[in-house]
Amino acid sequence: MKVAFLYNFAAYTEWPDRHIQNLNLCIYDENPFGEHLQHIQQKKINNDEIVIKHVKNIDDLTNCQMIFITRSAIGNLDNIINLLNGKPILTIADTPGAASKGIVLNMAIKERKVTFEVNIAKAKKSGLKLSSQLLRFASEIYQ
Repeated sequence: MKVAFLYNFAAYTEWPDRHIQNLNLCIYDENPFGEHLQHIQQKKINNDEIVIKHVKNIDDLTNCQMIFITRSAIGNLDNIINLLNGKPILTIADTPGAASKGIVLNMAIKERKVTFEVNIAKAKKSGLKLSSQLLRFASEIYQ
């Protein structure tokens, strides 16, 4: 289910001045999704192909438009946020408290359903526009 949310997060996000052919979705550190990611690699968003990249080096994160920060990498969150500060990169996690610490979208499972929190202030600072259609489904929005 979380993989479908990754796709929808991309579909309802607008990046500033995008002039490239690919939307790089980077999975930072260990891949928790396994082969399920291949389902969105085949899809397009606004004629941009989604390209899945598995990233182990923090310096490579600046080549991404979206980053899923795995729980195995969350201990490095402060360094990640400092590196990406002000860059138009959609950060996503599934770790409790991550949105309040600077992650734009943070998923959780509640009552066997995927929910998510939004840090709208961080999105704006990064130049990202999140659709009101996306925001209305958020369980919590941090201003």
